[in-house]
Amino acid sequence: MRTLSKFLKFLRLAAVLGAGVLSSGAGHGADKPIVIGFAIAESGWLHNYDAAPFRAAVMKIDEINKAGGLLGREVKYRVLDTKTERERSASAGAELVQSGVDMLVVSCDYDFGAPAALAAQKAKIISMSLCAADPKMGVQGVGNFAFTANSAAQSEGIAIAEYAQQKLGLKTTYVLEDVSIEYNKSGCAGFRAAWARVNGKESILGGDVFRNDDPSIAAQITRLQGLKNKPDSVFLCSYTPGGASAIRQLRAAGLDVPILGTTAMVDNYWLNAVPNLKDFYLPGFMSLYGDDPRPEMNQFVQAFKARWGEPPVSSYSVLGYSLIEQWAHAVTEAKSTDSDKTLAVMNGYKDQPFLVGPTSYTKDLHVQVNRPWLIMTVKDGSFRAVEMYRNQFTPDLKLLFRVGA
Repeated sequence: MRTLSKFLKFLRLAAVLGAGVLSSGAGHGADKPIVIGFAIAESGWLHNYDAAPFRAAVMKIDEINKAGGLLGREVKYRVLDTKTERERSASAGAELVQSGVDMLVVSCDYDFGAPAALAAQKAKIISMSLCAADPKMGVQGVGNFAFTANSAAQSEGIAIAEYAQQKLGLKTTYVLEDVSIEYNKSGCAGFRAAWARVNGKESILGGDVFRNDDPSIAAQITRLQGLKNKPDSVFLCSYTPGGASAIRQLRAAGLDVPILGTTAMVDNYWLNAVPNLKDFYLPGFMSLYGDDPRPEMNQFVQAFKARWGEPPVSSYSVLGYSLIEQWAHAVTEAKSTDSDKTLAVMNGYKDQPFLVGPTSYTKDLHVQVNRPWLIMTVKDGSFRAVEMYRNQFTPDLKLLFRVGA
């Protein structure tokens, strides 16, 4: 309760600082640049998630300017470092809003992006998270002007549960939940619902919790190994570095069953922490390694490399590119940067074909719940693409907001 109270205090700070600012587009001349603000982490652990999609967003901004701009106007951007701090997120968001940005981009996580997004909400300016997967980064959690480029974490859990049952033939599982952030809780909720839907609740043989900064999960592993009936898989909803540590400890303890994960564990940057890892599966956005079944994704990797001199280190990068793509399309259709007008366009997206995949929004839901995933596995020290998969079970609002969980 103390943590929740503190977080709500941050949100109230963002609201106060952001209040009274005119809505986007007011007073802009036809030749005045369009400005996008970025209240993101350039330091702290969240930088590992924000950095690549930010670079991709800049790449898309460059492309727009080379093509003549947006509505004939140059697009500029301004960045403030949140330092992976909630207080700093609130103040950075408010400062950018007060400076007159036309749209605000916030961090990859709801807990750390929402304070900035709330400042934009109070000013009636569109905000978009680089990759938050918690559905509260939208209408119900921040407000009607807030979006995320990502899919709901519940969709990740659903997709990997369905895939494991249908394609890997797994019958039972055990859930290991990192309770550090809301994203993990949502991913686990989706997984449990989808797994039980097919194999029944009794096929989930148990579960345990830990926190990302726990130095050891030895006690949790002991309880898992002590089960009378052994599961044929483990679902881990976590993120690095704690998620990598958990996998290393599970394998070191001799647990060689398939481990299923969420998208936060995708990409090669952490694999040296678990040498010779295999039988690890998760849903991803794209492959960075030249084997994505969609040619446009491989072309994106090459374009990123040409712009930045190196390939993206995170497949979250495509979300940053598509975030700008989505908003720019709405501005073009609305013929205005006015947020009320762009909001109306975005709320009408129905399987709109953007690079990241078909994208849909409604006035009540600003996160994806049924966008196709690329199933990934680890082979010979690298993530590799397996196949595209679109979840069959679509989470309802009760599951998305974990009502009764």
